[in-house]
Amino acid sequence: MNWEAVVAIVEVVGLLAVVISLVYVAAQVRQNSELIGQNTLVARSSMVHETAVFYARFFELIAENSDLAHIYRKGLTGESLDPDEATRFEALLEVYFTSLEDHDHQFKSGLYFDEDDDTDLVEYMAPAFREMLSSRYGCEWWERIGRDRSTPSFYDKIQKIRAAWEHESK
Repeated sequence: MNWEAVVAIVEVVGLLAVVISLVYVAAQVRQNSELIGQNTLVARSSMVHETAVFYARFFELIAENSDLAHIYRKGLTGESLDPDEATRFEALLEVYFTSLEDHDHQFKSGLYFDEDDDTDLVEYMAPAFREMLSSRYGCEWWERIGRDRSTPSFYDKIQKIRAAWEHESK
């Protein structure tokens, strides 16, 4: 057998092996991309679900507890709260805004909505918390602890929303 023929056969076999390997890798990459897309959808669905459950549970807690409902209503309307009631009202605000900030971080990570939706989650939720931060107690609470308990970007976002509310009311 001629060595040149052997070398040519080896080169053809090597080339076939490379082509087969590339086809296999391409199939694996495509499959991995599909799985990543599916996992992203699951993660987004899960986060949206967790957000809905949190807010439903938050207001369910108020609805199921008449004392807490009374405190919440008084806090929103600016009626006088005794120190214990003020603490409970502020705790409700703390729970709400801590969760909202967490959801905002998830949103910034791409775990809400889809790539084509430019809706900002905090701006989307603003009508739900407007009454809280527009109340005397809510406004005082935010002014007192908002900057210290929030990331700068979240604090700035809330401040921007509040400024827009003030502009609307003029």
